[in-house]
Amino acid sequence: MGATLSQLTQWLAERWRAERPAGRLALTPARLLRWAVLLLLLGPTALGLAGLVAPAFGLWPALGFEEVSAIAWQRWWALPGLADGLRLTLVSGIGGTLLAVLLTMGWLAAAAGTRFGERLERLLAPVLAMPHLALALGLLWLAAPSGVLMRLLLAPFEVLVPPQYPLPDAHGITLALGLALKEAPFLMLMAQTALSRLPVTAQLQAGQALGYSIPQLRWRILMPQVMRAIALPIGAVLAYSLAVVDVAQVLGPTRTPTLAVRLVELWRDSDPSSRLPASVGALLLALLVIVVMALGAAVGRYLLNRHRDWVLDNPAPRAAARPGRPGRPGRPGRKGQRGRVIRVLLGTVTAVSLLAFAVIAVQSLARSWFFPSLLPARWGLESWQQALSGLGGAFSNSLWLAVLVATLAVMLSVAVFEREREVGRLRGFVVCLYLPLLLPQASFLFGFQVGWLSLGADPGWVGVVIGHLLFALPYAWLTLAGPWARFDVRLEQAARLLGRSRLEVLIGIRLRLMLRPLAISWAVAFAVSIAQYVPTVVLGGGRVPTLTTETLALATGADPRLTAVAACLQACLPLLIFLLARAVPAGRALAPIRG
Repeated sequence: MGATLSQLTQWLAERWRAERPAGRLALTPARLLRWAVLLLLLGPTALGLAGLVAPAFGLWPALGFEEVSAIAWQRWWALPGLADGLRLTLVSGIGGTLLAVLLTMGWLAAAAGTRFGERLERLLAPVLAMPHLALALGLLWLAAPSGVLMRLLLAPFEVLVPPQYPLPDAHGITLALGLALKEAPFLMLMAQTALSRLPVTAQLQAGQALGYSIPQLRWRILMPQVMRAIALPIGAVLAYSLAVVDVAQVLGPTRTPTLAVRLVELWRDSDPSSRLPASVGALLLALLVIVVMALGAAVGRYLLNRHRDWVLDNPAPRAAARPGRPGRPGRPGRKGQRGRVIRVLLGTVTAVSLLAFAVIAVQSLARSWFFPSLLPARWGLESWQQALSGLGGAFSNSLWLAVLVATLAVMLSVAVFEREREVGRLRGFVVCLYLPLLLPQASFLFGFQVGWLSLGADPGWVGVVIGHLLFALPYAWLTLAGPWARFDVRLEQAARLLGRSRLEVLIGIRLRLMLRPLAISWAVAFAVSIAQYVPTVVLGGGRVPTLTTETLALATGADPRLTAVAACLQACLPLLIFLLARAVPAGRALAPIRG
């Protein structure tokens, strides 16, 4: 993280010196737009980190604390269960990230580029669009003692009483598994984007000419390149897993919450002075994420170096040693069996994720569903009628907020890509994009609210839109990066030679031919906005209820059917948008105008 920040600072300084003329700075629209996007990304983050320092040291004039003191630290260390909360945070965050990375590596080794991999990507698309909270609720109802999985296992034995075991468990394993199932499709998408930028066919052909098999080439050649390319997405997954709030409240232990959940509870306490120890905890959580990410980067670099040394020390096997059986002599079928095991595991993970969504839908339509019945005894829409009467405002807020945020995210992404074509690759800008994702939401958003209120602004829609855009813009940019890089620029060059302006070429050719990638990028940003909980709660001040906040509020109630209706709405809305985006036909360029 330290290297990333130093790289960002050096890049900004170099760009400022390179573009500053001898007289005064020439402000062009493209340059203004670029700096506006950078200000949008860096401004709230810097304001958020700065807003944590003063309250952490007891300085908050609005609450009557006008002198620097250690009262906030004293209150923080006096809180019970901090050691257990730290342990749960590390187990769930690091464990979930490792499992997601291992699933992605298995997908790269055995499924990427194959027919099975293509089918798997299509099946994982709904999981990618499903919000974290909805998937967490579905997994909880799926794996509960009286859940669907246990009913399937015990159906042949006619067991009338479900077994008793703690779920969620007290060690954070359930939370780690839930995070891995949700984050693995995202890492696979990022790995697919990285593969699209590599000469995969040429590398595989050259490797086969040297006597390597396709599985060996995937592991020796493609795997290190892809893992280096998705280092920042892995860091974003790690930061999110260490500081997740809504999923931790569903799949995490209830008696001893994680550090992020404890911070939100303190921040929403009726006593305003509780925000002082919350600021200390948010600052410590940010430092914890930075330290863990630095250690993870060091370990990853070490493993990649070891992998390179192993590749160099193990020459290719002789192709003639075993005719028709590529691989090491004496081990003809082990790699094929390993690939089949990996594909079975990936298929099982995908089936469980899709089954979790099905459980939510069935739970919302069930009037009575008792153990050990596999399906409800009675069906009905009473739960939908009861829930919709109170969720109308939250539904409309979520819809219009996501539409606005997704539109802004795609427009800014297109503008950044156009600016990138002018000046070359914006290396530092990629770091700026990831910066909000590399910091825990519960840290810099708390500080951002403090700074936002100190500027005289009120909590509400403006702050929520900015908070959602901070996280939707990186995902929209990442989703659009691969198709944008693969576009055939010769079409644009031909249009420019025919006298078309750059704006006409952008709108009439590139954007029209990229309607489907643009629609998918918009859908991803829409889903990211729908799933945001901490930005909505912290920056909205309770004035902007959404489906996510209402679903989590209902999850603490006694009626799972109402919770299922809210979760189903939260999951179906982005899923419907994603399916519509996938159905968008490929665009067609405008016909040339005869002059």
